[in-house]
Amino acid sequence: MVYCIYCGARLRRPSAPPVAPKAPPRVVPKAPPPPPVTAPPRAPAPPQAPAGVTAEIHDLMSKISIYQDRKVSLLNLFQSGEVSERVFVKLYTEYSGKLNEMLNRRVSKLEELRAQLGEKSKRLDEIKFSLEELEARYKVGEIDSTTFEGKSRDLKAEVARLESEMKDLKANIEHLEKVFADKSPREILNMEMKIKSFQESLDKFVNEGRLSKESVEKIKPDIEETLAFFDSIIGKHKERERQLREQLEALHARYRVSEISIEEYERKKREIQEEIDKIWREP
Repeated sequence: MVYCIYCGARLRRPSAPPVAPKAPPRVVPKAPPPPPVTAPPRAPAPPQAPAGVTAEIHDLMSKISIYQDRKVSLLNLFQSGEVSERVFVKLYTEYSGKLNEMLNRRVSKLEELRAQLGEKSKRLDEIKFSLEELEARYKVGEIDSTTFEGKSRDLKAEVARLESEMKDLKANIEHLEKVFADKSPREILNMEMKIKSFQESLDKFVNEGRLSKESVEKIKPDIEETLAFFDSIIGKHKERERQLREQLEALHARYRVSEISIEEYERKKREIQEEIDKIWREP
């Protein structure tokens, strides 16, 4: 009990002030974990140069193929309406110029390497003749064994060096001769068909106002030259396919007049079709 110290009256015990409930601790939400970092897709590794082929020549032939791909892709973009006439003509002229420049470099390099090969081949024949002559002189006793062995060793070393150099020259010449070696004949044919499709649409583009006559006159000669160039690469393939399709037609006629049985017809038809497919798989 509590009493007043002055009058002795009973006092009420003061109650303790209410205690406010403690607020629950604030929970800070954890930041979500960062998404995993995805590595950018790796660009495909460039094809390796064949044995003996220099980096210069391999790079030249690769760029020829790349710029031809760009030209065909640009034709497709224009046909689908994704680029304007002005951009199309500018890029087409640029790509054609660079491609023609590289094709001219290819021709010059071929002439240069063929000349070198001819000179080395001539020198190799001379050394082989000298070796034969040296051996004959040794056998008839004109020169002693020490002289023969020394000169023979030097000449044979030069033969080995020349043969190695000629092998590399032939590899480079062969690589220069095979334009679009990174593509199958079927891929080259598909590119040719796309260019022909564009060529056949030129008048339509002019009538629709998508290409001016001036632009057509500017790009048309290059398109014609490109098609002629493609034909020089796969012309033999197309001729062989034509011959085989004539055989298919004749085979069908023989079957229709009952000259051959259905079994023989199906067998020969399958063989001819496999031969046609093979044409466009192999160089």
